[in-house]
Amino acid sequence: MLLSAENSLLLLIDYQTKLMPAIAEGARVLNRARLLTDAAQACGVPIWATEQYPHGLGETVPDLIPLITRRLTKTHFNAATEAHVQDALALWQGRRIVLAGCEAHVCLLQTALGLKSQGWAVSVALDACGSRHLDDKALARDRLIHAGLPLISVEMAAFEWAEHKDSAAFKAVLGAVKHAD
Repeated sequence: MLLSAENSLLLLIDYQTKLMPAIAEGARVLNRARLLTDAAQACGVPIWATEQYPHGLGETVPDLIPLITRRLTKTHFNAATEAHVQDALALWQGRRIVLAGCEAHVCLLQTALGLKSQGWAVSVALDACGSRHLDDKALARDRLIHAGLPLISVEMAAFEWAEHKDSAAFKAVLGAVKHAD
């Protein structure tokens, strides 16, 4: 199943200032997250972010904040259990949620599984996900696959959202891809 910009919502999980320095390959994870958000913005996909206990872990990293249309704080690792997140998402029924975030084996995984159990169509952009330990990210990957959740790359999402070489968003997406990494 292909993504479409008209039928997607990007949900970024916990790219927070005090957490990201501890993430393995954190700079690359943030680079991929930035490419994903640039593509989503170019294609008109709404971009939301969660923040796990921002008092302790800090806010979303400054590089992503200008692109985010809504930030949701949470205390549960599974954002889908938060009543205010459920209420906000209710307005977007029928959309596929594209997830990316940290930590892959905790908040990202639990949110993906939680959203799926609530009936949401979820895809995970795995190259924009991170954990403190690469083994934990690998285990999260395995568990997501076992749960039947589609794993995609940032570029898969970007070009599926852009759809066609003549689309208005294609040049912006292509430029972002060429300047990434």
